[in-house]
Amino acid sequence: MTFKKNLLFAGLLFVVASCNQASIETTNIISEILANGQHIEVEKTNKETTSIGIITKHNYGTTHSFRYKITLDEMDIEWNGGSGEPKHLLFCKDTVYIHFLKNKWVEVETIDSVNQASNGQYQIQEAYQVYIDKRYFFKLLGDGYWVDTNPEKYRRQKLICNEFQVPNDNELVLE
Repeated sequence: MTFKKNLLFAGLLFVVASCNQASIETTNIISEILANGQHIEVEKTNKETTSIGIITKHNYGTTHSFRYKITLDEMDIEWNGGSGEPKHLLFCKDTVYIHFLKNKWVEVETIDSVNQASNGQYQIQEAYQVYIDKRYFFKLLGDGYWVDTNPEKYRRQKLICNEFQVPNDNELVLE
């Protein structure tokens, strides 16, 4: 009999705690000509998701997420940064670098005399990527892709290349 009561209680709890989720997406596009003549298009998509209880109609919270996409028309390059927020583009003679911020989950281990626990927190971190262009025959064949690079290389290239700020909402900032 106890199993049936527990099952009934679990079912009732599931029905009461169940939620409907409603999402709203908005997309903003900024188009500019940079000082070097490059046409840049920055697309930001915001997504707000709200969880409402099916029976209780209680609002259990709203989450916010975003994703960025950059298009450089003259060079036929796209950057799909996801939840990274682009800050700067560095145009060099043969390639392009990007500096962006990302919100990354970092595990933090806490140890005390009683127990050992592991938890985490979000931290805003800087990231850098370089565009590798392996396209040929009028850029119809081959691949172009972004790979991570180290901050020192970006800083060295910054001394000899032209850096431009990417228009964004400054949702992520370093403290």
